[in-house]
Amino acid sequence: MKKKTLFTSLCVLLLAIQVPYTAMAAESFSTLEERMTDKEMQDTGLNKLTDQELARLNEWLRRHSVATLENAQARPASGGGEQADTRGFELKKNKKKDSNLGKTIHAHIVGAFSGWKGKGTLFKLDNGMVWKQAEAGTFAIREVTNPEITIKRGFLGDWNLSVVGYATTIRVKRVQ
Repeated sequence: MKKKTLFTSLCVLLLAIQVPYTAMAAESFSTLEERMTDKEMQDTGLNKLTDQELARLNEWLRRHSVATLENAQARPASGGGEQADTRGFELKKNKKKDSNLGKTIHAHIVGAFSGWKGKGTLFKLDNGMVWKQAEAGTFAIREVTNPEITIKRGFLGDWNLSVVGYATTIRVKRVQ
């Protein structure tokens, strides 16, 4: 029972730590030891982890943060100092696709996911983007929750989505 409580506390802690740091680039990642005081490490039980376990946990947090250095590359939004990621949209000025931004997007599909079918499946991502299936195709997997995906820019400017761990890709178009 003690392990279950520790595991639950650790999960809650991981979520609490990850949320404020999702906008950090991978290169500026700081470890749990750097973020937490000794008391916080003791209170959460993280001080009981071996160096190897703590290193694995830090690596997991770094890999699973919503934003990576590539995702942090964005154009300034009209208005304040906020950033707006325009990847996947055509630029209205010259009708060209934006080639100045990173070519890969790392994110998670929000909620339950079991694949795509036909043409037109919507992919709502945890970074606020919404993409739509742009070609006919079918891909079915056992339902998973919040799967990790990558969207990569293709040679001719198209965007291709794939679920991490699977080799299947589908051409997508950004709608939001």
